Amino acid sequence: MGLVAGGLVVAVGGVLFMAGAETEDGESDDFSADTSEPFFNPRQRDWGEGMCESMASLKALKTDSAKKADTFSGSPVSVASTYLTSASSALEDISRKFAAVDSLTRIPDTERLRASYLREIDRVRPEVRQLSDADGLAGLSTREKTGRAERVTSLVAGIKEPNPSWDQLLHDQWFEVAANSPGCVAVRQAEHAKSESSKPSEPPEPVPPLPPAADGASLGACLDGACEVRVMKPAADIKVGGLTLEVTRDGSRVTVRHSYPSGGAVRVNLSEEGARGTFGRGGDATGTVTVELKGMNRNGAVLRINSSLPPG
Repeated sequence: MGLVAGGLVVAVGGVLFMAGAETEDGESDDFSADTSEPFFNPRQRDWGEGMCESMASLKALKTDSAKKADTFSGSPVSVASTYLTSASSALEDISRKFAAVDSLTRIPDTERLRASYLREIDRVRPEVRQLSDADGLAGLSTREKTGRAERVTSLVAGIKEPNPSWDQLLHDQWFEVAANSPGCVAVRQAEHAKSESSKPSEPPEPVPPLPPAADGASLGACLDGACEVRVMKPAADIKVGGLTLEVTRDGSRVTVRHSYPSGGAVRVNLSEEGARGTFGRGGDATGTVTVELKGMNRNGAVLRINSSLPPG
């Protein structure tokens, strides 16, 4: 509990109220008024949201100006002209936004903060307006327009933060509550979303090339019992003599399976270069088929196949 300029400040359960203080214009900064929104009285909420919106607009202008500061030289003259017009218009709008935020005379820091922003903006606004005047731009050379645009970016960059700044005042419970009003939260969320969307996306992981395959993608080359083929589909059947190999791949391994006519099957997983699997016909048949993984990436695999099976 404490006294501020004749008004009684009471903190209750983390919520700040100010009781019945008269302002100079006869209105009451009554922070004990009923409100349907928990933690926020209407004037506290409106002041915080007005300041958050105004500060966000100024930050956006400064960020945009900083990005464009080095882009005018070598660009079409329309780039500098467009920036001059938009920057001047934005600065005028930001000044109006700060001016429209109601003063809360019984909390001096609120008015000092708002007035500090206005003074800084109005310090550069007349020169920005003059440099951006359409009549003044008419007939200027490209170099002269570029020079004006660069001067405006310098003026915008020179707009200083008040001292104490908004962030420095957040240790005060009143400012902390105002900063967490719904409108201020929405402004911060929008800034975060814009920041995330502007971040460069991670470059795709490079795909190592497949080793060469002597027979390309022609799986039919394996019929004679010796081939080196590229398998690009997720699943394929490869006939080697009278034996069929069922090949599947999932990017991290190649699985080769052979099913016997009498029932049962043999399956081999190949997950690294040089891995091999051997298959036979079964029964009394002699000879085998060897499958070697020559290389693999997420798009395909190269298999080397050799057979000692008799034809058919």
